[in-house]
Amino acid sequence: MRRLIFVSGVCALLFAGLGLTSCSDKQAAERVATTVEPAKTVAPPTSTPTAAPERQWAFRGQRGITAVFVPTDLALYRSLLPAAFDMPEAPLAAVAAVYYYDVTLPLTPYHEGYVVLQCRYQGRTGWYVLTMPVDDDVANAGGRSLGFPKYIADQIDLNESDGVWSGHVAYQGRDIMRVTFTPQPGTKPVETSSSDAGLPVFLLVPPAEGPQVNEVDIELSGAQRKVTTAGSATIEADPGEAWAALLPPGGVAASATLDEVTGEWVLSGTP
Repeated sequence: MRRLIFVSGVCALLFAGLGLTSCSDKQAAERVATTVEPAKTVAPPTSTPTAAPERQWAFRGQRGITAVFVPTDLALYRSLLPAAFDMPEAPLAAVAAVYYYDVTLPLTPYHEGYVVLQCRYQGRTGWYVLTMPVDDDVANAGGRSLGFPKYIADQIDLNESDGVWSGHVAYQGRDIMRVTFTPQPGTKPVETSSSDAGLPVFLLVPPAEGPQVNEVDIELSGAQRKVTTAGSATIEADPGEAWAALLPPGGVAASATLDEVTGEWVLSGTP
């Protein structure tokens, strides 16, 4: 089995194994001086550890709103899932607005919005990405090479005012998506650390067309640190968006969080 992993250039991918083994050529050494005097052990020469090379296409810090809701129209939900995927036991949708503020080259900081639907593929539960607007050309091209249905939006922003956060996506003169997060009164951010990469993402290659199905996972280097604020959110979608009728009355999500995630991770995919 081979994995596709971001390396360098807009669409360049390296076929490689997922094992993130750390290799070192350093070995302990001893010198023994042999003279007419008693033998003495000479300590091995010291050297300064070499810093690990920076991995390209790596993510190190992001902040964003995620709102999860139960879809109101299951027939529409099924129609939005490609035929390759089965309905999950409990259909669930999520809308997010994210700012990736710490990334490595060739990426530069960028914003992203997305809508995902939970699905089943070959007996496994994961997420299918329905739409994913971004505001950066390199992030767009790199993501599409893995199967993410990305496109360049006119504007994406994530802003805070008096404790309320709002993520907004505009495209072709329309406000196609807005998610507004309000913290739960009296709640405080909760910090956690985890090496759990979460559920896989299942995509079609070419994006949204297929016929190839690509599984994309988060490949962690160490644990992720997450600071989460719980709350509620309202979601607005332009009526022209295919998923708009999935929204609950008033666009109020049952659960929403504001998350700041740091660490180091890359995205890898298995055809």
